[in-house]
Amino acid sequence: MSTPSTSTVRSRGRRVSATLRLLTLPFLWERFDLSQPIPQPSGELEYLPRIKSVHVWWRSSPSEQETVALVDFLNSLPNLSGLQIARYHDTPWHGFAPDFGFASPPNVTALSISNPLHTILAAFPNLKTLACPAMFFDSPVLGAAKICLPHLEALIGLRFLSDHDHETLAQDFPHLRVLAVTSIQTSNVLAVFSRFRAFNNLTELSTFRGKTTPLSLGELIAGGRDVLRASHSRGPKLLRVWKDDEAGP
Repeated sequence: MSTPSTSTVRSRGRRVSATLRLLTLPFLWERFDLSQPIPQPSGELEYLPRIKSVHVWWRSSPSEQETVALVDFLNSLPNLSGLQIARYHDTPWHGFAPDFGFASPPNVTALSISNPLHTILAAFPNLKTLACPAMFFDSPVLGAAKICLPHLEALIGLRFLSDHDHETLAQDFPHLRVLAVTSIQTSNVLAVFSRFRAFNNLTELSTFRGKTTPLSLGELIAGGRDVLRASHSRGPKLLRVWKDDEAGP
């Protein structure tokens, strides 16, 4: 068997590299982490159509110019479906929200923001999933969602401080399929769970057991099962129960 020449080996290597690039490039660019400065949109940048999710993480309050640049960049992504905007601790973002009024990225269906950015919700009319790290009953994000996004299908980050929190949630979001509860600090957790049965389309429920949760892990699981069994959805259903390591058995 003859040994291939150096030029042949190099040619094969280039072809393999080109093939691997075509196969992996969509996955490499699918999620884009963004910080200052904002990249300038360009029709010549081949990665733009490949980006499906953008995570914005800034340590300082963006200037008006930076905010406009962010909006322009988001609107240059034809396949953008997910957006997460994170603040560094309690960094104020003055003037950030108004610049989103004309953005309206049409394909964004999943959004994660903190409460101070609730005024941008109107810019995302096709939103299906909304996440917020502190979604209390009087949360500005939740209040804005009730007005702008009654068709939501997923709420992530819900928190309960009393037995009567979120009493109208099923009426406010009748199409909800996914509900993620990160904290239930009430004396009657089962009363809260009983209200979840009003979600007729629920297919996925996530809850959390911490040190102050009055129910055992088994009781939480049983309560979650009852909620999903009451749903009229005929598809597969999923229950997740997260547990604090210090919460006990």
